[in-house]
Amino acid sequence: MLGRRAFCKSFAAAVAVAPFIAPARALEAADVAPPTLLWLRRGSDEAMIDYSTDQGFSAVAWMLRDVRAGVVGVPEWRLLQQWSWMQAWLAAYGRHVRFDIHSGLRTKETNAHYEGALASYHLPDARGVFRAGDFSTPSIPSEYMGRLAYLSQQGGVGLYARDFIHTDVRGRTLAWRSR
Repeated sequence: MLGRRAFCKSFAAAVAVAPFIAPARALEAADVAPPTLLWLRRGSDEAMIDYSTDQGFSAVAWMLRDVRAGVVGVPEWRLLQQWSWMQAWLAAYGRHVRFDIHSGLRTKETNAHYEGALASYHLPDARGVFRAGDFSTPSIPSEYMGRLAYLSQQGGVGLYARDFIHTDVRGRTLAWRSR
């Protein structure tokens, strides 16, 4: 696994231009590979994971599983890219931030239990791929994290009163607040 120092150095160039252009174009302009490291926690499980490896991708899928149903799905690659871009952005400014996972994949039953939207991006498609996740951070307000997610221009961003955010990679940018 990459250390924090290597993580910051590898992506500082991309993050430096990111305030001015969207993430994909920032990485292209800086001529660097997109970040593939995530620092996640779910319950008692916590790890820094390089999801570009098969083992790392499986570990992230496990962290984003439907805990209630005991089902592991396939996270959309763009969702993981968005989250690692957000962490790289913060790391470039000296803030190494763990994402505490609230929800990733949801089965139809779990989604109904939590009164989720019928067409939720948490639900898997026919290939088992899901496109949404909910998380909080221990040290950055959810309002700021939501604004950063919105800046990434990857899809939906929901800000919730329970101090967590929802991000999805639906393709068009949309933002909302909980009731």
